[in-house]
Amino acid sequence: MTNYRKKGSVRSQNLLELIHTDISGPFQHKTICGKQYFITFIDDFSRFCYIFLLNEKSQALETFKIFKAEAKKQLNRVIKVVRSDRGGEYYGRYTESGQNKGPFALYLEECGIKAQYTTPGTPEQNGVSERRNRTLINMVRSMICRTGLPKILWGEALKTANYICNRTPSKAIDKTPFKLWYNKKPSLNHLHVWGCKAEARIYNPHEQKLDPKTISVFFIGYPEKSKGYRFYCPHNHTRILETNKVRFIGELHDSDDVIVDDLDDLSSSSLAENFDSSFMFDTALYTDSIVESDDEQNNIIEANEVVENGELNLQPNEEILDHVPINNDIPVENQEPAVHIEPNNAAVEVVNEAEPLDIPVIPRRSERVRKSAIPDIYETVFATEK
Repeated sequence: MTNYRKKGSVRSQNLLELIHTDISGPFQHKTICGKQYFITFIDDFSRFCYIFLLNEKSQALETFKIFKAEAKKQLNRVIKVVRSDRGGEYYGRYTESGQNKGPFALYLEECGIKAQYTTPGTPEQNGVSERRNRTLINMVRSMICRTGLPKILWGEALKTANYICNRTPSKAIDKTPFKLWYNKKPSLNHLHVWGCKAEARIYNPHEQKLDPKTISVFFIGYPEKSKGYRFYCPHNHTRILETNKVRFIGELHDSDDVIVDDLDDLSSSSLAENFDSSFMFDTALYTDSIVESDDEQNNIIEANEVVENGELNLQPNEEILDHVPINNDIPVENQEPAVHIEPNNAAVEVVNEAEPLDIPVIPRRSERVRKSAIPDIYETVFATEK
């Protein structure tokens, strides 16, 4: 479906003036609790989203009652309009005499809430819900594919994705949905990578003295009504656990390879130790010679005669070497050994120039400028709020 933009659309000016809702499913893999659908309730003003997992579509009315009661009590406001598609769980049935209202439509009428339905074959009229469902499913797919966790955890990944979206700004609003809904800034200090490994200590009143204190688990989300984290333990009798006593490990990567985020964090010595410089001396790639420093050039003299009577008969070279050949450009039989004399003349070392020089190589640093994933307009807004 191509991008559809409404012209002259009017946005809500207050919370709960308009609620967008839609049901997605069924999913091929049921959750651990047997859920295969999910329903969303999105506030038009704040874009704050509630998600409920369903066994079947007929539970839409039950979840809406829960959402309505909580929103009314927490915000001291009432829902005015509900927009949905013409699914049987919302609309009922259409007959020649008009709408044959189902339980959901009858409840809206009883509560004085105005219902808005899309026309057949035009899901773009409920674009807020449709686009949010697509965003959430894309996030769930990426989370499960990257971690390799079982697909039955799509419900936990879905709730975590919605948890993140409610705390992330979008181009539809100038603040985060959490800020507009709760009138306070969200905290992001407790966020962790979904699916990362962790060592958690689970409360066990029957723990023995020699029992292990922690178990290996995978992080899968945040509890809705308590401070802590949710974990998946495939080898435990209860596979879904909640605790706040945990140590997260392996959040940056899944392999044993070291990931370097910034070359500035590495010293030149460590680069020289870990960097293979043999390929730098290929004449097909590098033809320029390497210039030695003045001190090294002055310490290189040519030995024209072999040691006689236990002493070296040295004759200084008349010209200072301008260049040092690379990759044995000079044939071995034509090369003469060079002698390095220490400043105190305490030791004399004969060096064969045919051997490649062990010169540390510093890799080229990237000049690419890192760009923020969040547009500048939101950074300006956050800076203003602070």
